[in-house]
Amino acid sequence: MLKMQAQCLSITDSRSLCNHLVPVPLNLRFFCKLSSPASVATSSQPKPFCKGRWPNKFGISYNQRKRNSISLHLSAAAAVPPPAPPTTELDDEGKGPNPKRLWRRFWKVAAPYWWSDDRVQARLQLAAVFALTLGTTGISVGFSFLGRDFYNALANKDADQFAKQLLYYLGGFAGGIPFFVLRDYARETLSLRWRSWMTSYYMERYLKNRTFYKIQSQSIIDNPDQRIVDDLSSFTGTALSFSLTLFNAAVDLISFSNILYGIYPPLFVVLLVYSIGGTAISVFLGKDLVTLNFLQEKKEADFRYGLVRLRENAESIAFYGGEENELQLLLQRFNSAFENLTQLLISSRNLEFFTNGYRYLIQILPAAVVAPMYFSGKIEFGVINQSVSAFNHILGDFSLIVYQFQAISAFSAVIDRLGEFEDILDSSSKSPSESSEEISLVYSRMNDSPTLEPNGTVLKKKSQKLLDIENLTLQTPTSKATLITDLSLQVNCHEHLLVTGPSGSGKTSLLRALAGLWNTGRGKIQFYIDDVGVAQSSSELEETSMKFSKEVFFLPQRPYMNLGTLSRQLLYPSWAEDVAPALNNLEPPGSPVRADQSSGNNIHKHRPPEDPL
Repeated sequence: MLKMQAQCLSITDSRSLCNHLVPVPLNLRFFCKLSSPASVATSSQPKPFCKGRWPNKFGISYNQRKRNSISLHLSAAAAVPPPAPPTTELDDEGKGPNPKRLWRRFWKVAAPYWWSDDRVQARLQLAAVFALTLGTTGISVGFSFLGRDFYNALANKDADQFAKQLLYYLGGFAGGIPFFVLRDYARETLSLRWRSWMTSYYMERYLKNRTFYKIQSQSIIDNPDQRIVDDLSSFTGTALSFSLTLFNAAVDLISFSNILYGIYPPLFVVLLVYSIGGTAISVFLGKDLVTLNFLQEKKEADFRYGLVRLRENAESIAFYGGEENELQLLLQRFNSAFENLTQLLISSRNLEFFTNGYRYLIQILPAAVVAPMYFSGKIEFGVINQSVSAFNHILGDFSLIVYQFQAISAFSAVIDRLGEFEDILDSSSKSPSESSEEISLVYSRMNDSPTLEPNGTVLKKKSQKLLDIENLTLQTPTSKATLITDLSLQVNCHEHLLVTGPSGSGKTSLLRALAGLWNTGRGKIQFYIDDVGVAQSSSELEETSMKFSKEVFFLPQRPYMNLGTLSRQLLYPSWAEDVAPALNNLEPPGSPVRADQSSGNNIHKHRPPEDPL
């Protein structure tokens, strides 16, 4: 239902658009309020405010009694089922996700925050995290030398040196622990700060230009709510963690490579070859994990969404007695997630067989290689311990992909899901090209100035136009099926328009076009309202359009209650920031919400309410 704020025009849609495969008639009836029955014209000629080229077998009938009535019989095409849910994108060979696309999406999702208004504070905090990471690496290198001297004193049975090294150890622990704790704390707070900014950033874009409606109505992507809540949280935390891990591995590798290479160069070469081979094998064994993790995210979200729908529609389901059907549907979704998780666990098990063997098989190698040098007196006993420590550090750095492959595959799925979401938000925010054809929705100033005769006589002002539709051809957004062809009509002040017709005739679709929800097709829809300014730029034009679109009020077929206070329920969707404090400060406390009768049923936005509801 559509109502102008001046209460001059109302358009009522009696039923929703349904999926029908046959053309059905759509009736547009105009009801013009007249001063008295005697003023009704008896001529059979219609007034020329409705015109258009109608498809075959369409007619126009007129009937004038106490009100003028015009019925336009149009045709509507079948609504097409929504497209299949999206799937993960694969590379050209279809064997797995494309690394280039993953990197492009990662950069596209991660970069905006570091160039935002919060960039200075964020970069300073990130620099502090990297500095603390350097400190922890230096502490690890220092402990390797402390360990060498400690075990040398133990092997030499030097009690004084042993006690001295033990004190050094305790001092190192006392001084090093704060670096590790502060590094993790700074990383987590930066991750939280990043997530907070990204949540606001994505929510603004998700709600802008009615993108949320397009995603839901056209089934573009699955579960955008889960992507905003879970995937953003996982992305910020994991991205920082992996970045610091890579940085720490690079610094660690440089530091401990010098130590190990100085002890025994061939051992360093063996370690390098071993780690490269292990990385290649782990990538081969775990190539299916990325796709399985992507599907698991989707299936878990689908199951959770089914439970949310059960909760939101509990009364309707209880009236229907559809508990068994709902149980069957929910179990189907759960079983789908369960089967995919089973495949995921099998792939993880196979990878774990290799990674555990890879991790522990080589642990004895450094001691076995360096021990002959100790027996010949070339090195001290503590050097064996230092070589083992350096070997394990370098092995962990070289084998980062092997040890973290499951986490990397899960993170790749998160990047893919957020990348899809980012692409959808970008495409929605871009203005259509000049060559693309779409319906134009315009808000113009209403001219209510009276007409003056040359002799100074003031004539009665003409009836003001409220709605003007010119050559409107409406199509469905997904299938481009034509619902209405070349519709032109005009509605003036004090006229009412009733849209009637069977289900599937396009009644709701016409209202969607008037509300700006559907713009696929061609033609022009123009509303006339008061106080429309002239926008000077594209951004100002967009803000002006959104502002004055609120002057035309639509009542949805399905009522909606927002998650807010009673005052916000009453003011929705036109509350202002200064309304809630005014309502909350009414005296005495606890008094009912008040409204200004001078504005009808609307609560005044700029002065305290006067009359109780």
